Amino acid sequence: MIFNMSKAIILMGLPLAGKSSWIKENIDTDEYRIVSADVIKENHLDYNPYAADKLHQYSVIEAENMMIQLSNMGRHIVMDTGGINNSYTVRIIEMLKTKGYIIQLVHIKTPYQICIQRAHDRERKVPNEEIIKKAIKEKSQFHRLIKIVNEHKVVDYFTNKHIFVDMDGVIAALSTLPIINGEIDFVNGEVHRHLSPVIPIIKKLKKLERIGYTLYILSAAPNSFSINEKNEWLDANFNIQLDRRFFVNQGRHKAEMLDNLHIKLKLKKNDIMMLDDFHDILYKIKDRGMNAMHVSEFIIFNFHKHGQI
Repeated sequence: MIFNMSKAIILMGLPLAGKSSWIKENIDTDEYRIVSADVIKENHLDYNPYAADKLHQYSVIEAENMMIQLSNMGRHIVMDTGGINNSYTVRIIEMLKTKGYIIQLVHIKTPYQICIQRAHDRERKVPNEEIIKKAIKEKSQFHRLIKIVNEHKVVDYFTNKHIFVDMDGVIAALSTLPIINGEIDFVNGEVHRHLSPVIPIIKKLKKLERIGYTLYILSAAPNSFSINEKNEWLDANFNIQLDRRFFVNQGRHKAEMLDNLHIKLKLKKNDIMMLDDFHDILYKIKDRGMNAMHVSEFIIFNFHKHGQI
């Protein structure tokens, strides 16, 4: 039997990404039936939150059976599943398609570091290794699934409302510098004063600022001469108020500085994004629960598509 008006929402995301919370905030339970392997597991008489994996196979089989039964009745369905099990999720989507379902994939995109922290803080335990293993496959599975559903939506954990911008190599074009005896002369060389502005990055940042994003500078400056030069450069090329300009003596301390600034400025960590060109800095910032984006990713990142415009 074909039910052309029936709808199914398939949730995808890591364990503890926030899929169940999204359902509570966005789904009318009078209209949709919710299918969750986790709920099935927790309702089993033998359920133990410290050994939940023992009921994993049982719960996914029961969830799939529920999907078959509800789709046979043409009910609107939300399936709360990680979606990173290739064969399981694909099989359910293909089954729904044979019954004429309109299928939407909703990707709850939460960093694995956040999911691991949540796992430590709650009763039902998920091993770190399981979260990391799924995180490795998450992106490829998302691109596989969007090819077989009718529509998709990404729900980002990060809002990127507050963007901290590095200067050298991001909004100021770097050039080869003279190194004498293994050192750069930051006092006499006027290293930062004459760098060319990177116009495409600056234009995109200013566009985001006009529609409500808040911009800051967080740049490495080894001494007061460099800070003065960078402030002169900003005045000329990237006008931003002085109380939103921050400097740290070395780039390797940016993650620590940003963590301190989120407290000082009373910002939520999931609202913060650092724009930089060094991967080691980006990884350290992500490890502290804040977002970080390489300049090459920023230039192609579609804020509108991710629901941030």
